[in-house]
Amino acid sequence: MKRMKKAVGYVCEIPIPGTDQVVSKDDQKLRIMKYAQKENLNLVCIYEDDKVTESLFSRPGIEKVRTHEEPFDLLLVERVWSLSRKRKDLEPFLRELDRKGVELVASSYLWDCVSQQIRHRYAGGNIAKKVREEARAMMEAKTREHAA
Repeated sequence: MKRMKKAVGYVCEIPIPGTDQVVSKDDQKLRIMKYAQKENLNLVCIYEDDKVTESLFSRPGIEKVRTHEEPFDLLLVERVWSLSRKRKDLEPFLRELDRKGVELVASSYLWDCVSQQIRHRYAGGNIAKKVREEARAMMEAKTREHAA
């Protein structure tokens, strides 16, 4: 039987530039929990910070992620923006995740550059393989349908 992957979640209030709106921690937690359930992930905990700050490593919630005692497979965020919108700021943290064998996964599928870069980074992982297999199966089913 396939082992259920362990995930640790992370949230923080995310301001939407140019507006007064904020993506709340509660909304992010709800989306993360729904995603974990849908993907059959064991979400062991969700760490949080009050807001996005420039220095990722100065956040208490990120420090808890970094020092989480039990091994885990995925760091689950609602959107990459909870960490940063800048790839150069994310890179040291991503290298640390890589050393631990942890994949960064966003539960929301956004089309901004950094979100796409993160998806591309892990394109060979199990989640990416699953998406490709589902797309291939749908295409094959349509091909068989048209051939009949």
